[in-house]
Amino acid sequence: MSKAGYYDIDDILAVQERVPCVLQVDLDGLGSASGGGASKVYRNSRWTLPFWMADRLNEEDYVDMEVSPLFSKRANRMYAASPESVQLRSISQHFYQFGLQMGDLVPEIPHVLRNMYMQRVQKIARIAQQGQNTEAFDFVQSLDRTEARLLKQCQQAQGAIPEWQQNKAYALTKASAIP
Repeated sequence: MSKAGYYDIDDILAVQERVPCVLQVDLDGLGSASGGGASKVYRNSRWTLPFWMADRLNEEDYVDMEVSPLFSKRANRMYAASPESVQLRSISQHFYQFGLQMGDLVPEIPHVLRNMYMQRVQKIARIAQQGQNTEAFDFVQSLDRTEARLLKQCQQAQGAIPEWQQNKAYALTKASAIP
């Protein structure tokens, strides 16, 4: 998580996504954390941890963090094949923000995100201009938080166009320094 997003609730929620990890050290006293009765957790045990925790433990070489299933090769092929039909909200409400975090680990993820976003944003703009019908409603229900925010901004901008055309949006006034 970047310092700029330290207090951003969406950034905080994005790094809560769980990622698979493999423990690289034996740990005593964590048996209850893994759900077992033993007090020792052994090396090569598989765990799923929140990204924020896994990333830090990965830096310290306590775990090997693996790619989230959200960005597996199979998932990336699905995103590339039909980006507009992907139900992002059901996959992750913070899909793009989490993807940017994972992009540091897997270099192709930003490319997948960019291509997907560019195709989906065109449909978002069309919906903002033309209004919603049944097909648009289904697509809007699939938007993650980033896309939903963009749609709202596009709709607000679309609503402001008539005011701007009628010169009601902004009024120029004489500066107080000018007599």
